[in-house]
Amino acid sequence: MRTVLSILLAVLAGLLAALSLVGARAEALVYTPGPLQQIAAPMSEDPQLREALPGEISSLVEDQLPEEMPGFAQSAASRLVEGVASGLVEDDRFPAAWSAVLEETRLDWVSRIDRLATEGTTPAGTSGAGGAADGGGAEAAVSGTVHLQAAPLVDLGLDRMAEAISGVPGGEAVAEMLREGMDAGAGETGESLLSVDLAVPDPDTVPMDAVVLVVDNLYRWPWLAGTAAVLTLLALWAAPRRRKGTPLFIAGLAVLAAGGVSRWALGRMEPATDLQGIARVAAESLLEGIRDYAMPDTLILIVGGGVVAALGLLVGLASGLRSGGRTGH
Repeated sequence: MRTVLSILLAVLAGLLAALSLVGARAEALVYTPGPLQQIAAPMSEDPQLREALPGEISSLVEDQLPEEMPGFAQSAASRLVEGVASGLVEDDRFPAAWSAVLEETRLDWVSRIDRLATEGTTPAGTSGAGGAADGGGAEAAVSGTVHLQAAPLVDLGLDRMAEAISGVPGGEAVAEMLREGMDAGAGETGESLLSVDLAVPDPDTVPMDAVVLVVDNLYRWPWLAGTAAVLTLLALWAAPRRRKGTPLFIAGLAVLAAGGVSRWALGRMEPATDLQGIARVAAESLLEGIRDYAMPDTLILIVGGGVVAALGLLVGLASGLRSGGRTGH
């Protein structure tokens, strides 16, 4: 009976230890800016994303051109916008703008999760449609998925446009009018017009209420680590004298298995099937960054679990040799 109890305590201790590591890393990712910058900064170098962004931004800005503008002026303005947007990713200010995009995206997602936790409702977020902006609709405001907040890129595009037409009479006024149109188009929610739903995590495979519950409790990871340590001590205490290595072996196997399962799950992450255009490109790049961020931790769990399991075997072997020596005497 004591052996069974020690095994159960050891399994629980191993799983809680693994969860505490995952929780610590996830809390840093969600609530501090550094990890997301590390994960998603390379997205700005993605050739597909760099190709898609100028078109999205130029289309958005062109939609804000005043309808009363003469046809020839509309055409000239459209060509100017396209030219300005095409050089956006080569601008020296692009890396800083992209960094601001990532931070606004993180803060926006945390705000969404906080709203869902406070309101006690978790509507299934709809997947982004082919890179189209959400338009600041009510559903987007409460969706639990990550929305790429590209307002800083739009601002950079408008700055470039203002610089390009600064020598033209009325040029600065046109740029300012476009900027005001962007602000007005954001609606009452204050969300950027270029807010792309990446459908991450995929609401079709991950329940949003589970996401909210997990994120809302990430701060508890130190309690998980402490509980794991206490349970390990209890498992060692409960184990028979000749089987003190068994709890360590079982706990190590539990940690190793958690690392293996996590590694398998990370490898299977894919964007939502109905994502298209810039939304799919950005989602794929983001998920790849998350894999690169989390894979080393799964290796820590696998190696660490293996070491603890091996230690358990050595302790068990030593206990067996001592018992055999005593019996021989």
